Amino acid sequence: MQQSITIKYADGLETTYTVRPPDYARWEMNTKKVISQFGGMWDILFVTHLAYKRDSGTKATKPFEAWIETVADVEVGDGDPKAMSEEVSAD
Repeated sequence: MQQSITIKYADGLETTYTVRPPDYARWEMNTKKVISQFGGMWDILFVTHLAYKRDSGTKATKPFEAWIETVADVEVGDGDPKAMSEEVSAD
């Protein structure tokens, strides 16, 4: 499952990131929660920051705490990461 999340930065820049299953897996490893517990702004920003770092390639990136201070708004696209756990258990 992939999910598009658009970040609108305080400087007016707008970027859409594609959050992928490895990003959610890293979120699980960092939070010690399962995907069915995903929710809230911190979680959304955390996985988006992971996608931001991946998309930056070798370019320097801001640490999470500094990066979130530049975010003015968030728009979450279609898709629900919690649905992944239901899809996995159905197999």
